[in-house]
Amino acid sequence: MFLTAYVALILLAAFPLVRTLLTSGRAGPPVAWLHRLYRDLGYVAAAVLMIICFETALTISLQNYWFGELGQAYRYWLALGLRLAVFLTILILLGIFLGYNLRALCRPLPAVPKTAPWVAAFIFAAVVGFAATALWVPLLGYLGASPTGTTDPVFGKDLSFYLLALPWYDAVVGIIITVLVITLALWAVIGLGFYPSAGRPWNHPGFRFASGNHRLRVIDADDAETWADSEAIWRRWLRQGLVLAGLFCIVIGLARFLGRFHLVIDGHSAVVAGGSYVDVNFWIPAYELIMACWFIAALILLAAACLPRLRGWLALRPSHWILPCGLFAALYVGAVAVPPAIERLYVGPNQITLERPFVLRSIAGTREAYNLDGPSVEEKEFAVSAAPLTRADLDKNGATLQDARIWDWRALEPQLQQIQGLRPYYRFAGVDIDRYMIDGAERQVMITARELDVDKLPDPAKVWVNLALKYTHGYGVVAVPVNEMDGRGNPVLWAHDIPIKAEGDLAVAHGAIYYGALTQDRVYVRTTEKEFDFPQGQANAETVYDGTGGIALSSFWRKLVVANEGDGLRLFISGYFTPESRVLLRRNIVERVERLAPFLIFDHDPYIVADGDHYSFIIDAYTSSTNYPYSESYQGSLSRFHGRNYLRNSVKAVVDAYNGAATFYVFDNRDPIVKAYWRLLPGLFKDRSEMPAKLQRHIRYPEDLFTVQAEMYGTYHMTNPTTFYNREDRWEVPHELYRDREVEVIPYYVIAQLPAAKKPEFLLMLPLSVAGKNQMAGWLAGLSDGKNYGKMVAFRFPKGTFIDGPAQVESRINSDSRFSRDLTLWDQHGSRVIRGNLIVLPLSGNQLIAIEPVYIEAEQTRIPTLARVVLAQLLPDDRKIEWASSLKDAEDLLIGAPASSAVSSAEFENAADRLDRVRAIFQEMQRQYANGNFTRYGELLQQLEKLLSSP
Repeated sequence: MFLTAYVALILLAAFPLVRTLLTSGRAGPPVAWLHRLYRDLGYVAAAVLMIICFETALTISLQNYWFGELGQAYRYWLALGLRLAVFLTILILLGIFLGYNLRALCRPLPAVPKTAPWVAAFIFAAVVGFAATALWVPLLGYLGASPTGTTDPVFGKDLSFYLLALPWYDAVVGIIITVLVITLALWAVIGLGFYPSAGRPWNHPGFRFASGNHRLRVIDADDAETWADSEAIWRRWLRQGLVLAGLFCIVIGLARFLGRFHLVIDGHSAVVAGGSYVDVNFWIPAYELIMACWFIAALILLAAACLPRLRGWLALRPSHWILPCGLFAALYVGAVAVPPAIERLYVGPNQITLERPFVLRSIAGTREAYNLDGPSVEEKEFAVSAAPLTRADLDKNGATLQDARIWDWRALEPQLQQIQGLRPYYRFAGVDIDRYMIDGAERQVMITARELDVDKLPDPAKVWVNLALKYTHGYGVVAVPVNEMDGRGNPVLWAHDIPIKAEGDLAVAHGAIYYGALTQDRVYVRTTEKEFDFPQGQANAETVYDGTGGIALSSFWRKLVVANEGDGLRLFISGYFTPESRVLLRRNIVERVERLAPFLIFDHDPYIVADGDHYSFIIDAYTSSTNYPYSESYQGSLSRFHGRNYLRNSVKAVVDAYNGAATFYVFDNRDPIVKAYWRLLPGLFKDRSEMPAKLQRHIRYPEDLFTVQAEMYGTYHMTNPTTFYNREDRWEVPHELYRDREVEVIPYYVIAQLPAAKKPEFLLMLPLSVAGKNQMAGWLAGLSDGKNYGKMVAFRFPKGTFIDGPAQVESRINSDSRFSRDLTLWDQHGSRVIRGNLIVLPLSGNQLIAIEPVYIEAEQTRIPTLARVVLAQLLPDDRKIEWASSLKDAEDLLIGAPASSAVSSAEFENAADRLDRVRAIFQEMQRQYANGNFTRYGELLQQLEKLLSSP
């Protein structure tokens, strides 16, 4: 908004500078001209500083209004105070340190104004300080840390030291090292590049480069005075360099001191996560020796800087400093070389014996870091029943089979977009799985929010009034049961249309969605222009926002602050705004919570919840660290967690889709990281007991956490150190087919009854296979209901029993002639087959089934339609597989009963799909005929005859 004014101010301030530059040839002595140039640059710098201050005032005001809107003004001012403390500390300390050194370096250079080094130093310090303000997050954790009572087995340090204090210490030491390196570089460049060559220490008459060459340099009497002055300059320069080098050695020594603690986090062994035998017994002493070397070097350098005789003695003859440097190098190289040699020559041949206690530490540390141990995890054996399913078994497991999911979210989303998008500017923000009370029973549903995408508006409608004032929100959700369909293979709808028609707990009083997962733009509400609410016949329903969200535009300064954010003069010249008008900013729910809690990592899959009055989004939030002792860092399929070796789902964030309010509920108050932030930000977090009951019914075991845990559990379910060392029982995430490619199985939500459980419950499940084989080894389940929330159950199959893994089931479907003929027919011109998510489900009685939907997608419409449901019973060393047009019919076939409504592949297809395929084949026949490829033409003709002859 103020760009023109800023440019004008800078041009005005730059006028004296331009005049000085234009008169450079006739401006008198060069030194005087340089001083005028420096003065004129000061005018420009003052103008830039004024602009920065004004922009900072606008930014602080905007942030204060936005955080105040959410009731988190204290959170903002605390963070701003910490950032300001970091900035001012670095500005003052670094500015004084660097300014003093630059001024000392520039004193012999008359062309440099006296204040220039100080100005340059403080500008540089301001830049470094601004960049370092991001350290307010580790500083907050450091200030809020409290002892956990758990210590590491090597140094006896509390976990809070590693998780909260060590990151802060590392950051501080890293900044100091960087500053000293830059200062030393400036010292060397200015001295060697701009100082007079006379008087250098190596030009001294007594300086000798070799013991056999004793030739002396002779100084003329006329040059003696110049030599003395230059020699004084070089003495000061050398003394300054020695002090800087001494400080550098001290800080490097401190870095090595901290490095000792990192050995128990990430040591040198390829077998042990954390400190190994060599790390604990040799690398730690080696680090201490290196640390001592640096401190001794610092002592010598600082002593040389303070004692002229020692400095002169070291400077005059290389042999005087070659000896200490050689000793330092020998000790350093020895400290670095000896531990690897011991690892290779001694530990390697005896590794399994020597590393055994350290392997046990690694197993225990990793399981604790990923919450794979203790009361939260229960490990059981699951002996798969060899008894074939009967009608009695199906009836007994009716509650599980009733909600056995046959809709794949990837195939369902485009179908819902087609039948429930209603208008081009509505989009669905992914399909989520949850459970709701429908007709008095808890049922599993797939639900998605209908959000507004203004980019889909027609180009003539993309005017500012529509984008900022008119089209402000999405509306409603679409929800379907996970395994019901109509006669055409389309999903049954339990929440649909606008105005919303919803079953059971899916109904809400207010369906507007102002804050969502797809929303990016800001809008203005309570203006004189009514908002578009939803389409209604030939007209549109309109509304006025009645929520509490947004920043009020009740004063000139507030308008100015918001105008600077993007809409400029429109806020002042438009007649749509009143003192009651509000602006809704940062409406994307993920951006919203990330701004409030940048110290948390948020799950990739927020999900919408109907709470009776309106909608809310629940987002799982994680605390993590890279510094947990004896824990292996994660390097699995989720790149956002790579390098982290501690993970907790300690917080769930709830964002109101109508008002934008964000609330953070703590679900794991044992986590030392969230405890530290909660201690200093009591107004940001609430205990889980304060979450409304309507929302608590919808909490889920988070998918990202479960994926990480499953991948780590594949190795760390082995608790025997010998078995772990040999990796002889490693598990991995199995593969399945989706469309025409092989992908890893994604964890899936189901309602199922676990063995020995009293009733079905909502679970997040994932089967695991033996590494490198298509044999299932076991499965994991994350519990979500009531007091069981957050617990994980690990079931392992008995050794020596072969159970088909998902990839093996897929292979058997492809090779079975009962299915392959139809799959080949459907996967021809005009359509393609989509294999959905293969779900493995446990039943009571330790029976195991697998369910996979098969869809047909017409090339013309690109909308998948459910064609078949594959149902398999997985038996020890065997399996039974059937498919039908519905799960109920597949159940009947599996137990040997006739399917009540079985249909052939051709009978399933509706007329529109078959016509699309006929048209596509006919067009291809025309192309092949024109190209003279009559062989291919005949093949297509046979396909066409087969398709048309089907009843």
